[in-house]
Amino acid sequence: MIVFYLILDVLLLGYTCYSWYWQANIDLKGHYRSSSIIWAVIFIWIGFTWQLIEKGDPGLSIFLAIFLMIGIIDGFTGLAPKRAVVSGYFRRTISYSEIAMVTLIKVPNPKKKQVICILTTQKNRQYYLRFSYGVAQIVEALKNHIHHDIHIEIQDIF
Repeated sequence: MIVFYLILDVLLLGYTCYSWYWQANIDLKGHYRSSSIIWAVIFIWIGFTWQLIEKGDPGLSIFLAIFLMIGIIDGFTGLAPKRAVVSGYFRRTISYSEIAMVTLIKVPNPKKKQVICILTTQKNRQYYLRFSYGVAQIVEALKNHIHHDIHIEIQDIF
């Protein structure tokens, strides 16, 4: 069991460093997605409740610490110089060359600006980011990163 946790810890630590690198390079920060922490706590709770994780396992504390750190880091989203940083365990970044279309949706909120940014890839997968900036600032940031041929659609919610 020690070897299993050691291998898992090394893999998760590598993923943590990868995510931390991209989180540190964000130019235009999106809203923090607290659901990544909530899901990490739920997975740990299920592991202990269903006795999939034993309290006395050696290496468990390091595994849990790294897993929670991944949950914290994965909540950061935004636009980095070379990639869009999204929240998720299986896909952390999206290369701007993969993006086929961008949809910006202005959310009516009298207290603060809110814009939802939907990135549609060439494989027709969608990733969304939320920003607290004006649409003009987001469009300017996107034009600095994505190819000029990519269509940016702006919508209002009434």
